[in-house]
Amino acid sequence: MKKVYFLLAMLISSITCNLSYAKETEMTPRQYKPFNYRINDINLIVYPVKDESPLDKIFDPKNKPDMLAYLETLYKKNNKLLSKGNYHILFIWNLDGNKMTDVWIHNMKNWSDSGPLLDGYIFKNSELTQDAGIASGDSVIALGREEELRRKLGKEIKLNDYVDRTKYIPEFPAGMEPKDSFFHN
Repeated sequence: MKKVYFLLAMLISSITCNLSYAKETEMTPRQYKPFNYRINDINLIVYPVKDESPLDKIFDPKNKPDMLAYLETLYKKNNKLLSKGNYHILFIWNLDGNKMTDVWIHNMKNWSDSGPLLDGYIFKNSELTQDAGIASGDSVIALGREEELRRKLGKEIKLNDYVDRTKYIPEFPAGMEPKDSFFHN
């Protein structure tokens, strides 16, 4: 009888461990729906990020012009660095009340069959920084899905159409699809 209880306890422990692991690794949306914007003739695809530190602590979800003004300031302050490439993919997030932005510059003039070349930079309150990582795993998934979308649409489609997030949104893994808009106006 003790053997049965021991085996039952081991089985319950194993199930609990597996459920705990599944919960830790489940796919959840980590970005809000992306939107597009244009600064200095450069198309931007902007992903507001859902994170442990809520984005609404640094940007008002009812005031999209506030975030756009931040982007204008970011690009004006860092014009030399951010004036290159054909389009940029940005992730905007909150780190301890600081406005963080990962900017991925996609250069279509320097590419081969492997796709555009990328440069990545991170900004803290509009200043270039190196005190935080450049990308999370969630951002890497989004970047990969963006590249998949660009390739699926093919060379026939114009870049302005590809970056238009009212027309096209990448396919994300089940459970990770950005469904919510950050802005509520």
